Amino acid sequence: MKKTRSVPPILVAILIQLAAYILLTLVQPIALKNLGYVIPLFWLMVVQGAIASGVIYLLKFPRWWVIIQFIAPPLLVLALVLSIPFWVLPVILVVMITVFWNVAVDRVPLYLTNEKTALELSKRLPKQAGLKVVDLGSGLGGTMRLLAKHRPDQQFFGFEGAMLPFLLSWILAKIGNGSNTHFRFKNFWRLDLSEFDVVYCFLSPIPMAELYAKAKREMKPGSLFISNSFTVPDVPPSRTVSVKDGRKTKLLIWEI
Repeated sequence: MKKTRSVPPILVAILIQLAAYILLTLVQPIALKNLGYVIPLFWLMVVQGAIASGVIYLLKFPRWWVIIQFIAPPLLVLALVLSIPFWVLPVILVVMITVFWNVAVDRVPLYLTNEKTALELSKRLPKQAGLKVVDLGSGLGGTMRLLAKHRPDQQFFGFEGAMLPFLLSWILAKIGNGSNTHFRFKNFWRLDLSEFDVVYCFLSPIPMAELYAKAKREMKPGSLFISNSFTVPDVPPSRTVSVKDGRKTKLLIWEI
């Protein structure tokens, strides 16, 4: 099976921007020699963004990657022109990395499960004391905390690979004194799923085929693999639950 995580998307994006920058740097002397004209830096960055976003689009990246590739170079020039303090940009970058690390590496946005969906999920859990449920990419941890409140006899785990959401989920769990909620800072791809009875995820279409294959390899027979909204290609779910919320959420449930 082709690995969806072989090359981090953020690395691809940076390399494309670098290639576009080198190309335009080579073009500048030619334009000066033949036209007697030097392209202003801002418009040079606009062209660079257009080239980079076009390449990203052809590579079939999500639309938001296309937008980011287009606006990043001219925004950098504007920041320099406006004399924004040097430390502001690194701080913004660090905050974005800590929040959106999963987007940059695995193309998994930060989706948050709404309360109605979490309550519907609670109804679908087997009524078994000691049941272990895990949320892969648990974000701020709200889903596991709500489930833990309604099922105090079961254990709920959240694994999150982005630092800031993990810290917030861990702090909120400690404040709430949830003895049956456990949050870990760890990429779920390195997690052994065999210790869990129910695996829940709200990710994106991109990792679903590989993640389901991992669940089939590792989870015990009779376990449940539940996806919020995103299906597994060519593998119909055992059952589908429609949630009466604003976005008409569907819980897709596979019995392992």
